[in-house]
Amino acid sequence: MNKFDELVEDYSKKPVPDTRTVSGIRVALVIIGISIALPAFVAGIQIGSAVGLTHAIIAFFAGGLILTILGVLTSVVGARARLTTYMLVQFSFGPQGARLVNFILAATMFGWFGVNASLFGKATATTMEAIYGYGGLEDLYVAIGGALMVVTTIFGFRALDKLSLFAVPVLLAILVGIMALSVTGTDPATLFATARGDMTLGLAISATAGGMMAGVVTMPDLARYLAGKAQAVIAMVLAFALGGPTILLTAAVPSLATGQSDLLLILLSLGFGVPALFLLIFATWTSNAANVYSSGLSLAATFPGVHRWKLTVAAGAAGTLLAIAGIMDHFVPFLVGLGVTIPPVAGIYVAHFYFVAHQRYDLAILSTLPPVRWRAFVGWAAGVAVGCLGAYGGVTLTTIPALDSLLVSGALYLFLQGLFPHRWPGDKRGDPLSS
Repeated sequence: MNKFDELVEDYSKKPVPDTRTVSGIRVALVIIGISIALPAFVAGIQIGSAVGLTHAIIAFFAGGLILTILGVLTSVVGARARLTTYMLVQFSFGPQGARLVNFILAATMFGWFGVNASLFGKATATTMEAIYGYGGLEDLYVAIGGALMVVTTIFGFRALDKLSLFAVPVLLAILVGIMALSVTGTDPATLFATARGDMTLGLAISATAGGMMAGVVTMPDLARYLAGKAQAVIAMVLAFALGGPTILLTAAVPSLATGQSDLLLILLSLGFGVPALFLLIFATWTSNAANVYSSGLSLAATFPGVHRWKLTVAAGAAGTLLAIAGIMDHFVPFLVGLGVTIPPVAGIYVAHFYFVAHQRYDLAILSTLPPVRWRAFVGWAAGVAVGCLGAYGGVTLTTIPALDSLLVSGALYLFLQGLFPHRWPGDKRGDPLSS
């Protein structure tokens, strides 16, 4: 391995060693950095205006609690196995079957990279015109932003960690400052005025939890750097129970106080010109770097003969080209549809890790597994079907389609394991579910 390969080594195909682990606080900062994003601001504003501030606060913290519980389950898998999501699914879906899963995950991630890059280009052009009088150049901003995000991400988790240590405290300070300034002199009756009422509290909770569900599914990508279960719990509580609701509130409160539905315009109207540009750049940088990071890890598991950093560059270039080509106009519904397929994957790998493999994975046994494990694919298909019913047919178990699909896929997978038992390689317990 040459010096450059050593520098960008990110353990994409093997467990993270004990010497490379970090605290739960460090991982929480990375997750919060990912959460500070343009789509989160839009969600906070829309939910706040739909249900009002009181119910929005309830929805943000209730949704955060759901994400915390699920995040603990997936992050403990990562902390114990020390493997990426895309290596983990090989145990439950089979080494060859996992290739399809990983390809879909990668396509979704670099697709959303393109969506965020497109939003970044439009918002940067708007901000530059408002501050300096220079309009247009959206594609140039997309290309520059995409290049910055990819260059950062080729250095793996350590780059995300350093970027978050710098950017997150500053971003949070700007957001809290905006919220405080916007409510100065505002009548409390205005903040707590009657909402539009076009969204129930249940739907608001569903929207809050569903918005970060994909991040929970791929949490092992970050959690594999945690020292153990306790640090996993700390990371999830800080990131989802506290950080996530705070971010949503910093968008909802200024919107309700000013009556403006565009956070960028709120910032500019309050005189936050340069801070607005800083917020825009680093909010997109931290969130989109995570998209291309996960995409690169997924491709590394699918194409083990290629270095992760090369696949990361390819994914970032593809996402940037999609943004310039107009992904926002043609591809978003397809990406939303793909998003329904992601939560069931977590239901299956979590069920497999805790109840089938008894929290013990060894890469050596991958070669002894069937290439494709049909139980996982049946569970996945059922989860996708349930998710589609909830998202498009209005039939739901928990009011959160992503959560419905996750629970159904995991439960069906375990049912099939019990119905057709086989011993899991290396397990000595004789448990009928150990297959």
